[in-house]
Amino acid sequence: MDERDFDKEKKRLIEHLTKTQELGEDHFHNKESHSFGPLTKTEWNNLFYKHLNHHLEQFGV
Repeated sequence: MDERDFDKEKKRLIEHLTKTQELGEDHFHNKESHSFGPLTKTEWNNLFYKHLNHHLEQFGV
């Protein structure tokens, strides 16, 4: 079983969210997704939200 340190993973997630925020929405506008091709900043925003929400619910956070 893969045991993770919650506080370490929480810190890592916050760092990724902060970096994404610092890059800003224009950084992502029309950037290519490996799975979906180029996405608008709104599509990226929706993708980030849904993906993060899925995993938070998956692990009961």
